[in-house]
Amino acid sequence: MNRKAVISPPVITPSEVPAGAFMLSGGLAARGIEAPIHDLSLGFFRWLFLEHAPEAGYTNCLPSIEYLISPETEFYNPHKHRSVCGVLQSVLKSYSRKFPGWHLSLMDSIPPGVAHSPSTLIALARGGSTPFSGYLNRWIERTRGTFDHALISLAYLSQLPAAVETAWLLEQAGIRVTVGGSLVSALRDTGRGVELLNGCFREIAFDDGRSLTGVDEPFLSKVEWPVFAEKWNYFSSRPVIPFPLTTGCTWNRCLFCPDRNKPFMNVPVDNLKKVLAGAPDNPVVHLIDSAVPVNTIHELLPLFKEKTSGFYGFARPQGDWLRGNLLHDMAESGCLMLQTGAESGSSGILQRYMKGFSPDTAQRVIASVSQAGIRNYVYLLFGLPGETEDDRMQTLELVRKLKGKIDYMNLSIFNLPEKCELTDRAEEFGIEPGEYDSDAPVLRFYRPFHSLDGSEPRTESRDFLKQVFRPDPAVGPILKATPRWFRAGHMALMEKQGLYR
Repeated sequence: MNRKAVISPPVITPSEVPAGAFMLSGGLAARGIEAPIHDLSLGFFRWLFLEHAPEAGYTNCLPSIEYLISPETEFYNPHKHRSVCGVLQSVLKSYSRKFPGWHLSLMDSIPPGVAHSPSTLIALARGGSTPFSGYLNRWIERTRGTFDHALISLAYLSQLPAAVETAWLLEQAGIRVTVGGSLVSALRDTGRGVELLNGCFREIAFDDGRSLTGVDEPFLSKVEWPVFAEKWNYFSSRPVIPFPLTTGCTWNRCLFCPDRNKPFMNVPVDNLKKVLAGAPDNPVVHLIDSAVPVNTIHELLPLFKEKTSGFYGFARPQGDWLRGNLLHDMAESGCLMLQTGAESGSSGILQRYMKGFSPDTAQRVIASVSQAGIRNYVYLLFGLPGETEDDRMQTLELVRKLKGKIDYMNLSIFNLPEKCELTDRAEEFGIEPGEYDSDAPVLRFYRPFHSLDGSEPRTESRDFLKQVFRPDPAVGPILKATPRWFRAGHMALMEKQGLYR
């Protein structure tokens, strides 16, 4: 027999099905191959909060989870949301104390020892005393005999510690394991240390899934609603369905994008119709594109209006969004939130790094999104090579001009990718890439760098954010309203400016 199962290891925030596992199982289902999804991250958190916590005498998590699944009103109240997430985090903190050196959150798992060291993870997995061991052993005992081939889908480094242990336990039980997903592909294409994974996993697949079908066609050319091993019981008030309209990026010119060579493809829109035909009632679609394509959105608005209770996704703040009544039509069709990568208020920075839009255009897009009644989640990036205090102040000024129009904000400090055009042209941009520890057998996606002119934009940006940006009256309320946990999926379902939509 060759019964397959798609496995998503802990830790991923348990508010929606992991996108990689969902698309893998859905693509196999569209080709007549049944491979049920086992979301072990959701399973782990439900076990910890609802079974282990009462046994161990931790704070009662049930009221918090009941609120996340069924808030008192149509949308989450920000204050209440912070409170219930605080309860869950406190339980995670208490649980982590049982495992010296481990740090767990709703979004991450950090093991003791050298960060991102596969050899360390192997030793921990075979020791059988990680935070995941109790749950994983129970899960294998319960599901043993239901599948012969486990397809482990890895998207984030936060999953790697549990993934190594999951693969080890499955193989000990006589089950074949193949590991793939965006994390392993990214390590091969844009990172360093992918060969170290060979010590963790016997079989690694780097393709998009087509090697499992025997047909050489883009895997996402066919997708339908997948099979789930367990009932849908995520910590969210509505089912959130991840779906890409494209692979790659419609722009694909940013100098520090590590995925510049990723092929671009439009995913057939009929696939989304097939997925929604099998979805639970009242779904919200999470468009997981690097940049949502404007033309495709036009085409899909009737479907969103008829078949969903909302949608959201990431957009480049370019002028296309301002044409005609698009944003108004999106709001009417259920658009809950637009995530925009404004990145900087400095036209010089945006031009230098080939972002393809200006601060003025970004300002107009964000203002128009707010005027249409759609939530704004704005990404800002600091610490790029050559960034000056004036550049940073221009970013602050952009936020000041948009006061009252930005609902949530993500502040990031620039990391230099191991492989990207900026790294290749480092001297031209006044930097010299370095090494954290060239002899350490670890996985890496980024490199340290120093500026040839002696400036330290990352350090200077951290100081600026702490001393100037965060305390500003235009910024503070936005950061306070931005949930620390559950992030985008719950942000789209949060009260907007105290009103229900």
